Amino acid sequence: MKEIQQGDQIIRFSFVEGNVCLRVEDIVYIETYRHKNMFYVTSGTYSIYRKMDELEEDLQGMGFVRTHRSFLVNMRYIEKINSYIVTLTNGKELSVPKSRYPDVKRQYALFRETRE
Repeated sequence: MKEIQQGDQIIRFSFVEGNVCLRVEDIVYIETYRHKNMFYVTSGTYSIYRKMDELEEDLQGMGFVRTHRSFLVNMRYIEKINSYIVTLTNGKELSVPKSRYPDVKRQYALFRETRE
């Protein structure tokens, strides 16, 4: 369920912790961990039992890039991409497989162009 409120994109998820509405801008990245996906948001973490492919589809067109089969990253929080590593604004470094690297760089460049 997607909603637009006051220019913000809000999306509702049924997390293990309960139903939560999140601003898309507050989701830093999503990581697959032990058969569930962990949402790392600016205010903490949430876990959900859904496939990463489904989450990627839900967030399509909202500024996310699949950097690895286990990571879906909000490009608003990418500080740099260099040498097969994505560095986030919080200092977290995520590896990017060689096969995905050109596509991740291209998507990020397009994202930055549209933001400027």
